[in-house]
Amino acid sequence: MLYMLRQFLLSVSIAILCMRGYADGPTAVGLENMAKTLRGDVRLIAMGDSYCAPYFARIPLATLRVWPFPNITAFCSGAAQGDQFINCTTLCSPVSLIQSTDDLGYTVERHTKPHYFTLPLRGIREIFTSDSFDDLGSDALFEFKLSTTCVDTLATGVHGPFSESGDDVAFRFLYRTPTSAQVDALQITDNGELVGQIDLNFGARALWHLGENPSTSTRAAVPKQINASATDFQARNTQRHRVTLEQIKPLAGSNLYLQPAGAVYYHRDTQGEREQGLYYSHVSDNSWQFLGFGCDTEGTNTHDKKFSLEQFTYWLDVTTLDREQPTVFMWYFAPEALSYATAYERLSNCISQANDASSAVGITNVQHFIVIAPMFNLSGDVEQDMQYIQNLQDAAYAISAEQSSVSAASIYEATDQILFTGNHAVQWLLYHGFDDFEFGSTTLNLIEETWGDMLDTSNVHPNNPESAAFFAAILGNIIREHGCKADTNADGYIDVTDMLAVISNIGNSFVAEDINNDGIVDILDILHVIDGWGECWPVQAPFNTSYFK
Repeated sequence: MLYMLRQFLLSVSIAILCMRGYADGPTAVGLENMAKTLRGDVRLIAMGDSYCAPYFARIPLATLRVWPFPNITAFCSGAAQGDQFINCTTLCSPVSLIQSTDDLGYTVERHTKPHYFTLPLRGIREIFTSDSFDDLGSDALFEFKLSTTCVDTLATGVHGPFSESGDDVAFRFLYRTPTSAQVDALQITDNGELVGQIDLNFGARALWHLGENPSTSTRAAVPKQINASATDFQARNTQRHRVTLEQIKPLAGSNLYLQPAGAVYYHRDTQGEREQGLYYSHVSDNSWQFLGFGCDTEGTNTHDKKFSLEQFTYWLDVTTLDREQPTVFMWYFAPEALSYATAYERLSNCISQANDASSAVGITNVQHFIVIAPMFNLSGDVEQDMQYIQNLQDAAYAISAEQSSVSAASIYEATDQILFTGNHAVQWLLYHGFDDFEFGSTTLNLIEETWGDMLDTSNVHPNNPESAAFFAAILGNIIREHGCKADTNADGYIDVTDMLAVISNIGNSFVAEDINNDGIVDILDILHVIDGWGECWPVQAPFNTSYFK
């Protein structure tokens, strides 16, 4: 009975799409404007589990390598150490790491009465300045910087380096304020040059969602929440943009907490305002769940995967550079063992909570992009796993049909539902031309690079950055196909060639020039060409081959 109801609801959703004039087909729903949105001035927030972890071996971050973003202008991440795109290096001891991979998980204020802060920022650092605290003979406590991998990987991608010599890049410090005593102040150095101080208790960034104006006032830091420095500091040195947090006076024995929670790096123009372009950030951690993103409930134990609307609102407020900048929440989770009804409910809750936080902050243009993962191993039962993925996909498509601000795309469908392991994957890659995969200055033969083994040993995540780039390219091509339908000759431009193609097919049916898929080429299709005129989503190998055309 439930299956029949699900199929009925899905058929109704597709009917709604047809009435709206764009039934996108099996790989996507509602993506007509996403190509234009993502190539403009936009904030993209990857929301999810380990699928959204900030590694180039994960699909969301791999998009920065292969998608044609004209201008990448800002990054935001947590304070984890390792090969992420933003590193937080510890220069003192001892330091705790607050994230799911730590034995104590999301326990904060560990040296007094423990609390839990389960917003998945990946991660938060904590020092407690007891008598045993050691500054290692230096005033430096933490150093933020872009990782070497980030700098090198972007340099060979479509966009190129994040920054060039002479660019004005700013740094915003994010920190959680404990319920008990916090370090009073820090000084900030840019490659050894003193650039300012932060009053952590009374010099915090004012909050839009509390009716304040960050450009004209500061405030007291809010206990238990993510705060930000009221002042953004320069980070102009080198391409890694090293910024160091230093103690102003010796902290050992003061019994205070300091909890770095991440940073925002962004380009400024000649007027000192943020430069327009792509702003990439994420809310994610390992082994997270849909449930945690829509429950509006604070965590109550070490590894509880729940967080509240209030916690997310504070983070969204202090990491927002411009409330007028369009924001796209990219929802990307490993499919879970959920029924259609439960998947629908949890996805809807995720979207509603993000909308509520955005509304509170005053963000005026919010869109949601649900991504369905490629085939992977969940239960070991292939048919059962495919059903779980189908449940999630059906739910995502139904929500996208019902809500104009929501769209969805399926890597699972675009890759013919295959598991990318072994010979069958090699055959798929060869048939689709991925022995010639190019982006930026990178050229790959994915067959020789992977021999079809594009997932890790558990068949869950991409096996390496090259595999992630492949899946990201598949997702990007879905966006191009559905967002650039007026690009009838698939050259990345909607121009006179496409206009002539439409005009020459006036009155014809079942041709590519029927851009709005209403069954006939007519004046409406000409209007679609005019509306999309100009550069669209550039086509790269192997999608520029005759197979894809």
